[in-house]
Amino acid sequence: MSTIVQQSWKRCQESSLKATEKANDQIISSRRIKEIIQENHPLIRESFPLFTKLAPFLLSTEHIALLSDLDGNIIHTVGDPVFANQAQKVQLQIGANWTEGNKGTNAIGTALIAQQPVQIQGDQHYFLENRFLTCSASPVFSPTGELLGVIDISTRKEYSHPFALTIACMIAEAVQNRLMLAEAERVIALPRPLTTAGGAGLSLPLVGLDQDDRIISLNEHAKKHLGKEALGTTIDPEVERAGAKIQDRRRRVWSMSPGSQAKPYPRLAGSCPLFLQAKKLGQKAAHVDFPVLIHGESGTGKELFAQMIHEMGPRAKEPFIAVNCSSISENLIESELFGYEGGAFTGAHREGRIGKFEAAKHGTIFLDEIGDMSLRAQAALLRVLQEKIVTPVGSNQSRPIHARVIAATHRNLPEEIKAGRFRADLYYRLKGVSIQVPPLRMRADVIQLAEYLIQKIAGEEPIFLSKEAKLKLRSYSWPGNVRELQGVLMQACFLSETYEIAAEHIQLEGLEEAGVSQEAEEAVQSLRETELKAIKKALYTSGGNVSQAAKLLQIGRNTLYRKMAEYHITSPMNQGDL
Repeated sequence: MSTIVQQSWKRCQESSLKATEKANDQIISSRRIKEIIQENHPLIRESFPLFTKLAPFLLSTEHIALLSDLDGNIIHTVGDPVFANQAQKVQLQIGANWTEGNKGTNAIGTALIAQQPVQIQGDQHYFLENRFLTCSASPVFSPTGELLGVIDISTRKEYSHPFALTIACMIAEAVQNRLMLAEAERVIALPRPLTTAGGAGLSLPLVGLDQDDRIISLNEHAKKHLGKEALGTTIDPEVERAGAKIQDRRRRVWSMSPGSQAKPYPRLAGSCPLFLQAKKLGQKAAHVDFPVLIHGESGTGKELFAQMIHEMGPRAKEPFIAVNCSSISENLIESELFGYEGGAFTGAHREGRIGKFEAAKHGTIFLDEIGDMSLRAQAALLRVLQEKIVTPVGSNQSRPIHARVIAATHRNLPEEIKAGRFRADLYYRLKGVSIQVPPLRMRADVIQLAEYLIQKIAGEEPIFLSKEAKLKLRSYSWPGNVRELQGVLMQACFLSETYEIAAEHIQLEGLEEAGVSQEAEEAVQSLRETELKAIKKALYTSGGNVSQAAKLLQIGRNTLYRKMAEYHITSPMNQGDL
């Protein structure tokens, strides 16, 4: 026996399975089968045409092909009807579960554990009743490397075909490639590596890219060439040039002239270059239908950015539906987003209710604080975004959705992915256009913004900020951002009995009222600290462009590179600690 089979038998013996007894033959309920099939719709969708092409071979050689999900449930089958009837005697059919815990050593269950191709021949099966079979199975992986299920080809052991395992592997690879082509904006084939001195590999290493030329998917051959850690990185231009273009669905109709400015949108006021850069990017995103992911601390105005994108685009007359993902319990988030049928759960309305996605119609659904969503809810959301349909809780009927998705978070999602709290595939699905809203402490227009907010609060009454009040506002770090500033100014307008807001009317948490000048003195930083902060801010403002940052700092590019090395600044695009 091979090492994989030996290890499987050992697991079965340690689980107290008796080879002479009957295996677990329980069939899943028809309702649960429908749910599982719905959950695995993309996998079935991409497997079905391949199984159809394989059918003539299966009929002529008395084989059947089966598809299982990652839990070992058989969800699709095609092939020779005579052998299919024989296979049903051991429940090798839709609705049966072929994990090792139920069926002992077998191709499907063992391939799921080993996560590599497996062939189990005759007596290698653990249970006696299954030893008339020879089964060849290959795991199927998603474009990001997650296990999705297994392709299995089975027959009687005396009819085993020598290429059955090879065919199972080819189908599994083709399914992964089809999933990549369905999801990625752009797919390239890397140069095919030589397998022998004069021969070439039969399979293409495929790489899927997003709009920012970041790698969002790899098939198994590309993973061996680049390594799984390449996911999320920018592809090397030389590697891309050496490859072949397989698919390119990028649109080129949204370009704006380099000198164009952000249009007026009174609800988002300010003149800071960082803020205007984010605003301009949002207005540009309004005219394409890509998903948008807005990053920013709490209180920076992420929802206002989402509303601006909606109102300045072609969906402006349709609904804008905002959902705070952090305020909905894990048990209710699917019913909130996707709706439910009457009586679906305790407390449900008798007539049911449509979800937020359907309520948005052809408009926009804004998923705020997406980083706080549970992993279970993330999986459900990913399925909806991929398939463009929702299935209300308690229903078997799917409904199409048409809303544009804008998401926002205050969390660092790449770090959340590393910690296992956020799905990488959902992140890349949401991150069509990425917008970083700057915190108020990094903005150079605090006073201008404060005067605008005072005008909104006071209405027609002319209220002004004193010189001391402006100094106090500038000296504060604003942990609550624009939301905190608005609250502080509302209190100040209330306390002021004249047309001027004085320093004592500015009540800040973290600043003593009678210490503005002293704190300003204490806030003076060393030359090294000032230089470090200036470099980081210039890199942030320029979007990581070193040449542009050097111009802002009025120093040479080589000098800036030397300073970056001195201060250990290695990632100009990630200056979140300003």
